Amino acid sequence: MILPIDRHVAPQRLRGRRVLLTGASSGVGLAATRLLAGEGARLALVARRGDGLRRTIEEEGLDAVVIAADLGERAEAERAVDRAAEALGGIDVVVSNAAAAVFGHVSEVHPDDFDRTVAVTFTGAVDVIRAALPHLRASRGTIVATGSLMARVPLPTWSSYAAAKHALRGFLGSLALEEREQGTGVRVAMVHPGPIDTPLFANASSATGRKPRVAPDAYRPEVVARALVEAVVRPRAEIVLGGETRLLDLLHAGPRPLASAILMFIDRWYRSGDEDATAPGALWQAPHATQLSGGVPSRGSLLAPLQLRVRAAPDVRVPVAVALHLLRAARTAVPLAGRLTRPIPEQPPPDAGLRRPAPRPADAGQVTL
Repeated sequence: MILPIDRHVAPQRLRGRRVLLTGASSGVGLAATRLLAGEGARLALVARRGDGLRRTIEEEGLDAVVIAADLGERAEAERAVDRAAEALGGIDVVVSNAAAAVFGHVSEVHPDDFDRTVAVTFTGAVDVIRAALPHLRASRGTIVATGSLMARVPLPTWSSYAAAKHALRGFLGSLALEEREQGTGVRVAMVHPGPIDTPLFANASSATGRKPRVAPDAYRPEVVARALVEAVVRPRAEIVLGGETRLLDLLHAGPRPLASAILMFIDRWYRSGDEDATAPGALWQAPHATQLSGGVPSRGSLLAPLQLRVRAAPDVRVPVAVALHLLRAARTAVPLAGRLTRPIPEQPPPDAGLRRPAPRPADAGQVTL
């Protein structure tokens, strides 16, 4: 899919800023690439496979560095940062967006798959940020991370992903205080969206053998990408993005029994999916092509522009879209009532993980200007 670059932003608020973006080949990362380019940033884009991203960049005529690296491997993460800094002449901004997930309850997920989720989503982010920190201190730069509602609220069936996002939030909060105490000028921001229409969950590896049922309502990836860009321009510690996200966050902080009941219902919704999952899934196998959407019913946000302090007319289509999405979900839920009102049995503990031996991508570790 070709994303047209927005060349009409005036002024370009990030002109000349050297930005390293991870997870650039799909979803929020792909949308953020377009927006950052439109703001005049110089880009180093990291993805597990560089070929699909490279084709998209060439088709758009975008001047960017493409680096193929598996951030689940520390050596590759560190090499990616070194090559980005060399190509750009330093780093002013790190946008940490790469993530992976495995679907299933704790007892259903093999330890290798659980650890892989944490390695990409948390440890990989830490490795990139740690390697980039000397460059960021030299430029008094900025770190912006794609967090998640699951960094603040637990969600069954995605425990490894929720654990990784909780850990990332703790790490970045600690790092922000250290940088402030040392007076380095490095600023740290996190954006916490709710469900997003991205390939992350659509292509998620599944420990149950079935795909999770598609979320009934989600934000478009461009909404979250815009929030990342605004956080680069005006860093703020945490942004709980969107009204739906904020509501669930407040419910979990307040009337916990109600929040727990909602979260258990969401768990059953995901686990009621009937489609067979493809193994090993995106946890272990990078998609060959760039992809913006995961096919989830999606929309904009009324609250996000206010939260981001962006001048924009309210999108009157949002309430209509929400109503339609919830109506469709209700129609789906009626015949599933028996499954959604009681626990769905778990699969037996796995004997082996989902990983399959596969040839290493030919472009792994390569950098293209």
